[in-house]
Amino acid sequence: MKTNIVIIGGGASCISFMDALLKRNLQEKFNELSLTILEKSSEIGPGNAYISDLSSNILNTKAGYITIFKDHPGDFYNWLECNEYKWKLNFPDLKITRDTYVPRPLFGMYMKDAFAYICSSCQHRGVRIKVIRDEAIEIEQLEKNKVNVITKNGISIVADKVVLACGTQQRSSMLPPYSPNIISTPYPTQYLNQKISTDESVAIIGARLSAIDATIGLIENGHIGPITIYSRSGYFPCVRGIQGRYKNVYLTPDYIAKHYPKLDFYTLGCLYQQEREHYQMQSGEDYFEDLPLPTNPIDNLEEFLVKELGLAKRNRGWQAILYDTNASIDQMWDRLCAEDQELFVKRYLSSAMSMRVSIPVENAEKILSYLRSGQLKFVTGPSSVGLKNNQLAVHCNNVSVPTDKVIYAVGSPKYLDQIDSQLIRNLIGSGISVENKFGGIDVCKNNYGLFCKEGEMSTNIFAIGELTSGRFLFTSALDIIIRHAHACAASIEKFIIQRDRSESQTGFQELA
Repeated sequence: MKTNIVIIGGGASCISFMDALLKRNLQEKFNELSLTILEKSSEIGPGNAYISDLSSNILNTKAGYITIFKDHPGDFYNWLECNEYKWKLNFPDLKITRDTYVPRPLFGMYMKDAFAYICSSCQHRGVRIKVIRDEAIEIEQLEKNKVNVITKNGISIVADKVVLACGTQQRSSMLPPYSPNIISTPYPTQYLNQKISTDESVAIIGARLSAIDATIGLIENGHIGPITIYSRSGYFPCVRGIQGRYKNVYLTPDYIAKHYPKLDFYTLGCLYQQEREHYQMQSGEDYFEDLPLPTNPIDNLEEFLVKELGLAKRNRGWQAILYDTNASIDQMWDRLCAEDQELFVKRYLSSAMSMRVSIPVENAEKILSYLRSGQLKFVTGPSSVGLKNNQLAVHCNNVSVPTDKVIYAVGSPKYLDQIDSQLIRNLIGSGISVENKFGGIDVCKNNYGLFCKEGEMSTNIFAIGELTSGRFLFTSALDIIIRHAHACAASIEKFIIQRDRSESQTGFQELA
């Protein structure tokens, strides 16, 4: 039976999902399978995270560790070595090793090739591929097993399954206050200097990776005006140490599934301690830096970075342990009781993210130099942006500071009323989807199908990636995206097989 799957978004989640489909037990169905990819951006493959931009936007993972294909570890580094002729002209001064933190646009070039490769692989296996450069704005439920995807340009696509693989979402520009001097996203950072005069004052709302990209991008391209980073929580990313990868023994999906149907903070702490002891035994090191949790908000960012840069000269074993929990983080999250989940989000999430999403030494050194020069300031506390008589001001700690430009560098908004997506607004408005209480859209943790307002799970519409962060807590790491894409493909395979069996049985009954 013919099956048309529409994938909304052409970035990492899309590529991983297509790769996963090829690995499922659907070989006999490939000739009846068609994939329609909808991508609204000018580039297909990189997604929002790795679009063409300044080379100062660097990855926070070493080149030797990255891949978009589950069964090909180190694929990105192999691509770099084999395709230097493609990227050297754009990055002439870049020296590549497995430990290099490369520019994100360079990884985007790899993703373009990866998309072309996976499309070719699908077609070679008999799968029909259609790429449409358009934006999906609405999904209508038709009969039980069919939906209609409507695009901004008026195209209607009848589909059996839809996968929302939309990637990182932008903050809506329609949120008040309304001013042409408010920039809702720092990306692409290469255009910030066209929007901001070199001597203007800039307030950056947010203090994670996108805020760092915006700051470095502005200053390295000639900005001389004052810049202030506002951190609501008072946290800033830690700096990556020199340690290599480590495979957890206790904080793993299998170990947790076998021993812990439920988890609490105390038990997680005990598991971490066991992991720490195993790490030390395996590494043979006497030194092990204490896990800085719970951390206190930063009073002085300069002092914090000086300390972090000192610590980053050594192995930071706790980082290696935390990074490997990418394989089990949603499992641990799901085993916490509702009260512990709410407590974690309210009190510990910002601190935890500052440790989990760390930055390379070179970015930390740049931020430190800007602080020491006096051009950059770091302010902590809840802040709000106001507009009076056409003058923007940031109100924080009972003080209003006028500013010429405001950049929102808050990452992908968790809450749907802040997202710049007509599709998501329409899905919520129609009741096809509902918001998870921790943000994003609510999906089934096992099947990735959307929950509707009646509480039923869709077997037609699925979601992976950043839109599901409320259900899975942390979804932005590439290895997590890959894992969820493969699990979603397995789920869709199951529903396709069930549908075909049901249709066959109905056909036999009619013949009888």
